[in-house]
Amino acid sequence: MRTAWLYGVHGRSFVRTMIDLESRHDTLDVVDDQRGQPTWSADVAARPVDLGPHPGRGASGVLHAAGRGDTSWYESVREVCARLGADPDRARRVSSGAFPRLAPRPAYSALAHGRRQRLGLPAPRDRRSALHEAFPFIRKESSS
Repeated sequence: MRTAWLYGVHGRSFVRTMIDLESRHDTLDVVDDQRGQPTWSADVAARPVDLGPHPGRGASGVLHAAGRGDTSWYESVREVCARLGADPDRARRVSSGAFPRLAPRPAYSALAHGRRQRLGLPAPRDRRSALHEAFPFIRKESSS
């Protein structure tokens, strides 16, 4: 399974970091020139079940298990702010060049889901519905 932009209830992730930073900063400078697919770890953990009890359906090799729908880091933090009841306009768009100490990342890192479709596997869940379901758990864990 290959995934990207992973977040979960436990451990560090972009979502948990933004929850923490939102509570401590008036504004949040967030990269808007990189796009990917935020993916809840629980959704990735459920993907092998898609193969059923007989994974010999030609499902060898790498399968993408990223969330459906791409977004930027900036758009993601706006969603986090909205879910917190905070003003999404506190997020400010910046270029990845504003953070020269970070390792270079591709501008577009969304993963394709065509192979899953050709194998007749269910489409991944939309990234927004996954965040909606995960958010109360992440927020609770972040505050403890």
